[in-house]
Amino acid sequence: MTTTNKGRTPPRVDSTLQKGLQILEALATSQRSLGITELSTLLKLNKSNVHRLIKTLGVMNYVVQDENRSYRPSMKLWKLGSSVMSHANLVQLCIGEMNKLAQKTGESVHLSVLDGLRVLYVEKIDSAQSVRAYSERGGSAPLHCTATGKVLLAYSYDALREPISKMLHKHTTKTITSIKALDGEVAAIRNAGYSVNMGEYRADVGGVAAPIFDSDGKNVAAIGISGPTSRLTKPLIKEFVAMVVASAKTASTTIASLQR
Repeated sequence: MTTTNKGRTPPRVDSTLQKGLQILEALATSQRSLGITELSTLLKLNKSNVHRLIKTLGVMNYVVQDENRSYRPSMKLWKLGSSVMSHANLVQLCIGEMNKLAQKTGESVHLSVLDGLRVLYVEKIDSAQSVRAYSERGGSAPLHCTATGKVLLAYSYDALREPISKMLHKHTTKTITSIKALDGEVAAIRNAGYSVNMGEYRADVGGVAAPIFDSDGKNVAAIGISGPTSRLTKPLIKEFVAMVVASAKTASTTIASLQR
């Protein structure tokens, strides 16, 4: 068995995926479009493999073919890179408020963005308490039954109401499963400026979240706290709402000031 100099077994990689990524990297760093033969020579890959992988990348809209039958990367790569950078910048601008919120509440803190019909956790700070809510950075969850998810849904509801109406799956006895109930919840969130979840996704987890806006008043993210429902009493929820809303407003001001 082969091991590294640290005694660890090297990770297994998918050779086909590896070759496809090598082709993308070659095209992305080239000053001009490249043909099958050029890619084959450059990457030391079989021409038939390059041709098959290029066709797959084309179907996925990652590469486009020019009139001279050579290939170049599509704008999809640029969009993906821009998305990654925007999330990274968002985290940098909001991490200060996240840290303050974590210290004040003692609970886990999330920074979330809309990802289709789900909420994506782009950053999180875990609670130091032994019993705490668990989530993964880069993980996702349904929109209609999480605190940050409901906030993001509320401020894009005109566009998302119809598709989300087909995805109101039940996760606990408290999950909203009817569009009529969701209409009411969304109206309440927009009126109050925050969202509360008490066991709607996971029966023993609750949370509070508020929207973050850019200089144009567009909802770009949501910041929230989560913790065990056994600890989130009504008086504590009330305190946390004020803290979360204040942090969201400060983060919004920070983002807006840099966009002017």
